[in-house]
Amino acid sequence: MYFDTPISPSGRFSPRPSGQIVHDRRHQQLRPLIQARPTLIASLVSSWIVLWAWAPATVAAAEVDGAPVQIGEVVVQGQSDSHSATVAEQGAIPRDTPGVVVRVPRKDLKAINQVTTSEALRYQPDLDVRERFIGDTNALIGGRDFSVLQPARALVYVDGLLISNLLGNNYSYPPKWGVISPDDIGRVDILYGPFSALYPGNSMGTTVAIQTRKPDRLAASVQSQWLSQRYNDPYGHGDDFSGNQQSVHLADRRGSFWYSLNASRLSNAGQPMMYAVPSASNKTGTPVTGLVQDTGTDGQPRMIAGQTSQSQVLQQQQSLRMGYAFTPDIEATATLGHWTNHADTTGYTFLRDANGNPFYSGTFTENGRNYSLRSSMFSPSRNTEEDWLYGLGLTAKLAGGWTLSANASKYDIAENTTQSASTAQPAANTGGAGKYADGSGTGWQNLDLKLVSPKLGAHQLTAGVHEDQYHLSSLVYGTTNWLAATDLSLNSVYAGKTRTDAAYLQDVWTFLPKWTLTVGARYERWKAYDGQLGNGSTTLDYAAVRHNAFSPKAALAWTVTDNWLLRLSYGAATRFPTVGELFQGTIAQDSIVNNNPNLQPERAQDLDLTSEYFHGNGRYRVSLFQSRIRNAIYQQTSLDTPPVTNYQNIGLVRTRGIELAYSGHDVGIRGLKVNANVSYAQARILANPFNPTYVGNTAPGIPHVRANLLLDYAVTPALSASVGVRYASSQYGSLDNSDTYADTYQGRSAYTVVDTKLNYAVNRHVSVQAGIDNLTNQRYYAYHPFPSRTFFAGVKWQL
Repeated sequence: MYFDTPISPSGRFSPRPSGQIVHDRRHQQLRPLIQARPTLIASLVSSWIVLWAWAPATVAAAEVDGAPVQIGEVVVQGQSDSHSATVAEQGAIPRDTPGVVVRVPRKDLKAINQVTTSEALRYQPDLDVRERFIGDTNALIGGRDFSVLQPARALVYVDGLLISNLLGNNYSYPPKWGVISPDDIGRVDILYGPFSALYPGNSMGTTVAIQTRKPDRLAASVQSQWLSQRYNDPYGHGDDFSGNQQSVHLADRRGSFWYSLNASRLSNAGQPMMYAVPSASNKTGTPVTGLVQDTGTDGQPRMIAGQTSQSQVLQQQQSLRMGYAFTPDIEATATLGHWTNHADTTGYTFLRDANGNPFYSGTFTENGRNYSLRSSMFSPSRNTEEDWLYGLGLTAKLAGGWTLSANASKYDIAENTTQSASTAQPAANTGGAGKYADGSGTGWQNLDLKLVSPKLGAHQLTAGVHEDQYHLSSLVYGTTNWLAATDLSLNSVYAGKTRTDAAYLQDVWTFLPKWTLTVGARYERWKAYDGQLGNGSTTLDYAAVRHNAFSPKAALAWTVTDNWLLRLSYGAATRFPTVGELFQGTIAQDSIVNNNPNLQPERAQDLDLTSEYFHGNGRYRVSLFQSRIRNAIYQQTSLDTPPVTNYQNIGLVRTRGIELAYSGHDVGIRGLKVNANVSYAQARILANPFNPTYVGNTAPGIPHVRANLLLDYAVTPALSASVGVRYASSQYGSLDNSDTYADTYQGRSAYTVVDTKLNYAVNRHVSVQAGIDNLTNQRYYAYHPFPSRTFFAGVKWQL
């Protein structure tokens, strides 16, 4: 079941130096490093074999007996699932939690049709992951007071290593979910709001901490899944899209040494993500048929000429995690993760000329009206990405009961290239002019040190320091052959770096038997530097920018009875602009478009009043929350003459809301688990000096109502059945709130989606699964159309 329990505030983060902008293909420069990586992997595997052979062949008595083992802050105990250990259940009502935390145990993920890691967050309160199709690399996260197009207001960690892509703050910068296999998840903790001093200002929205499985004995599993949907769009066209996923897991503990090897592969075809809307023309063109009349988000008629952005993806993931306990009090861990993505994207035109041939671009006429389509509207593209995650961790129990932990990580986007055609189909399918975009060599690195005290009378202290560095660069070339990427000529370039140094202190003070006060503060020093923006002939250098921030936190908790907790939390947080918001743009007629190097940091002040009640077999929670964000960063058009469209600071956005959540087991009948939540939020723009006409409008991307229900019933010890329901009300997509018609392409419609799943254990080694997402086949949009009814089937073997 899903319990509201304290998040384990383990360390995190990583750093990465950056290179200079060069007018060359970045992946060629990195090729020697990439080619060297097999040697690195071989060295790590060799070291593992030596340590395995050298380590004692027996497990400590406490591990054999399955009793809890305390290592730093984490309590682990044996469990039957894949013979691995996970973090133990926490107390029913923890008194030292600085904010609302929801925990998702591994066993509850079996009730979900899960193919990707991001789907582990499904059905959680006030949380939205915009996965447009299975394998979507733009699976963005949204929360209480921020939309999915503001992913820099959320943090996602895996074993304390940051996988949030904070290089930018739009649809191109989702967390790097693919670097972890879904089958490797041990548990997920979700912290709402900026109430813990242990996390950076990007935690002003939501913090997601994923813990992977840690073995206590030999474990192995192999899994395969199949999925398929019949997608019919509202314009009379449809097709079948299907995919498959396989994963392998091998882990063991040999005395003081443990390891975990994981690999997965996902191949899937997504439904079309976008549709071609032709422009009106004053010229007569080729007579065609096939246009479909539609209604736009403004309620006005428009025409649809075909489907675009239909992608076929192939993703592969491998990871090696290992740890060694030098003594009962000192353990070191290492992580090596690798992920690749290959995506081919194309389009399909509805238009046919008089001879029945597809019509792709140019001026055309239907029913006496003239239109035009740009040449690249249906043109194909190809993306290739290769990412590496490196992580080191150390936990040491010091004299006097103090605990020291350290985490260092580096996320390297070694290759990220997109080749796209500029000419129309069918000629573009075999080559021709196009663009070649190269974002290879970018990434981030983080370093965290944390010291936790034992109980010092009524106090327990946590102190730490943090450093992160981000580097982003992108080169866009013109090419005479988009498939071969030859004869490159530079069109545009942008680059920049940011660095943050931070220190924090937090004290949990139980000043009376039933009263706990948690106070903390975080100081951050940030700078952006080496910013550049250029085209083929001009390069602009930006001056360095610096900001400091002090963010206090406080939470007062009262245990009214053994079953009832009241908590009032306050938290301030500062989110500094990303490299993309500062420097990612273009130069047109010597003026800058999109980016804004003068952005101010977003500054949040949040309140949360929560009541939690535990009774018998269930837990009830009610939370009232408010978020006030000054200098909120949005892309908007100012009222200047001429108007400027770029990232700008909106004076003040306030969000108020309420959440109700329930989780219980054996509800009504033995074996039935129920998880339900509903929330209401109202997000308003209260000040906007650059465009006062937006004041009073609803902030985009935040629905008024969200609700989730998950029923999981153990029919027999071998058979379980689950039903899930997800609901969200419609929402605005623009600051001016002009998109009043939501139930259409480019709208953000309300939806009620029903999912089902069956799990059956054939024996102790083999299990099978079958499920359906979107059982009622509802059509809904979050700008893009979402999947139709999708069928799943799977089989799993485990040792």
